[in-house]
Amino acid sequence: MIFRIPTLIAIIAFSCVSLAQMTPTLDDITINMRDGELLEADVYIPSGVDSAEVILIQTPYNKDFYSWSLPMGVGTDLDLQPYIWVIVDWRGFYGSNGADLSNFTRGEDGYDVCEWISEQSWHKDRIGTWGPSALGGVQYNTAREQHPNHTCAVPLVAHPQQSYNTYFFGGVLEEARLEQLDALGYGLSPLILANTYYNALWSFSENNTWYPEDIIIPTLQIGGWYDHNIDIMMDWYEATRTSADISVKDEQWLLVGPWVHGGSGAAYVGSSAQGELNYPNAEFVSDNMAWDFLEYYLLDSTNNWQNTDLITYYKMGENQWASSNLSNIEIANEEVLYLSENGQLISTTGNSSTPFISDPHSPSPTIGGPTLNTNLDQGPYNQNSLDTRTDIITFETENLTNAISISGRVKTNLYVECDQPDADISIRLVDLYPDGRSMLITDGIQRIRFREGYSQADEAFMTAGNIYNVEVKLPFTNYTWKAGHQIKIYVGGNNSNRFDVNLQNGGIMYIAGDTNIANVHIHHDATYPSRLILPGDNGFLNQKQLEPYSFKVFPNPTSNILTVTGNTIIDKIEVIDVQGKSLITKTKNFTSIETSSLESGVYIIRIYSRGISSEKRFVKL
Repeated sequence: MIFRIPTLIAIIAFSCVSLAQMTPTLDDITINMRDGELLEADVYIPSGVDSAEVILIQTPYNKDFYSWSLPMGVGTDLDLQPYIWVIVDWRGFYGSNGADLSNFTRGEDGYDVCEWISEQSWHKDRIGTWGPSALGGVQYNTAREQHPNHTCAVPLVAHPQQSYNTYFFGGVLEEARLEQLDALGYGLSPLILANTYYNALWSFSENNTWYPEDIIIPTLQIGGWYDHNIDIMMDWYEATRTSADISVKDEQWLLVGPWVHGGSGAAYVGSSAQGELNYPNAEFVSDNMAWDFLEYYLLDSTNNWQNTDLITYYKMGENQWASSNLSNIEIANEEVLYLSENGQLISTTGNSSTPFISDPHSPSPTIGGPTLNTNLDQGPYNQNSLDTRTDIITFETENLTNAISISGRVKTNLYVECDQPDADISIRLVDLYPDGRSMLITDGIQRIRFREGYSQADEAFMTAGNIYNVEVKLPFTNYTWKAGHQIKIYVGGNNSNRFDVNLQNGGIMYIAGDTNIANVHIHHDATYPSRLILPGDNGFLNQKQLEPYSFKVFPNPTSNILTVTGNTIIDKIEVIDVQGKSLITKTKNFTSIETSSLESGVYIIRIYSRGISSEKRFVKL
């Protein structure tokens, strides 16, 4: 039994003094590349092993860290597993820092490392690769070169494509991620910030880094629903299933868990704790499946891996594993919930509009999600602190009477009026729990000047008084809201500092300048039906999915007076605090509740009607 410990991307954040250190069997050896440059590597050979199959890791994060712990639960127990491990520093990083960077590719370097391994007396004949993030992307680069001994690959939270959308989500720079990449030594900011519009450089990059047809080996692709790479990963997986070499089209596996990207904080791919939630049945699944996959392809194990379903995925909300042999688990059918007055999400169009103020000097903060920065939390976090902000509006369903499941890409189609030439629209999709928590599922953002496309020719500014259709797309997710929960979205102008804050002046982006406060209205009526579009087969047009009686509570947040209306007789109302203590009770013959005696905070209003109770949350300012 191999003792399971966090993979290296999490180990780096821990104190290494608590771990025993290994000495590589071959330490700081040099490997010749085709251009005469040298890469530095460490080799770990189990005691008494003359030759074995190899697991290769190529890293920009310092090979020496692996002397404290090998991944996939090996730790320092090298002799308890069957492989020889070769850890190589990327060209330009750490031990390979002196190598020339002027004319090379990571894939060619990977091929040359495989060639060197194949020539060593301690190598049998097969090479498997493993690694997360950048260590995953380089596996695809290496696989593209098709070395005959590169047998299989396990890339985690990674894909090979360098695209505009990987840096500019909805046309908005993912600022915190770029800062983290610079801190790790990639130095990408000058290039990225010189190409803020979609152009020929991005077109060339996207086409040159999308090559599923060049994959000729089996892969186990591992992702997380709270990873910033998940959206492109899902497309890449489908592409490898349909376009990889015919001999391995049906040997492309996908595992997606309720995991973050890792590298920041305690959560990582394969841990049970993710953000403020815990998934015990997801712990070590990524390591266990990787072991089975590698044993099957490197050691000819009779472990029945070939009968594993091609997609294994975690159904968040239900918190259960599921599987499929399709190439895509996206539900093609779209279901619509409409934004309506008083913060409702309903199955018919509403009327009127809802305003908010977007102030670049006070942007709404990032609270968890698919982040990549040591200053930001990762994963599912409660968004309740956003409810009291003037730059955020919320819309939610009634309590659900049946579970609602989605699989695919959620989007909002909003009708926006703004008194400034430019602004951003951010969306956060949450599960509103019966206890009042608003737990983040996924989020997205759209820069309105790019609503028609991302090239400079597509750029279109707003004119005050006009109404514009703006679509905000959210990454691929799989989620189930349980009965008694509510579907909720937060709509605002910012998500900072994960994303760049729009100055809203219509000027040049990403430079210092004057900021304009934007007054934004989201219209939601029959003429301008703003809506939330979900990939599901739940029958939202059937009102039975929602509670039979509908109630409105407004204004929310409130200062002194809270009004309650409904489509049936209201027998009693209670205002309770989050600990369940009853503070105010009203019975019949009322239209409003005096709330001035309440302290600022979050409260629950419980409405009783014809033997049924319904709860809504409100904020007292």
